[in-house]
Amino acid sequence: MTSVEITVNRSYKDFISEKELAQIIKEMKKAETERIYILFTEVPVKELIAFSLRNNIPFENLKNYYLKYIKSIGFKKLERMFGND
Repeated sequence: MTSVEITVNRSYKDFISEKELAQIIKEMKKAETERIYILFTEVPVKELIAFSLRNNIPFENLKNYYLKYIKSIGFKKLERMFGND
């Protein structure tokens, strides 16, 4: 189990894998689980980047997902990473 999987699953009985999270982002699907928000909010930026590299998620795809579904919540560290501050 990866550190990302540990972080996003620690408060839940069921399990969502990195691959499932990556597929949601790659397909630009609105997540049916709040764990996608945990991925963007509780996983350190360095680990989020490593997750995207491990799962072949282009930076632009990660950024576009953030802008479409997560940005309205407002996270300054991610805003700086994506150059939107």
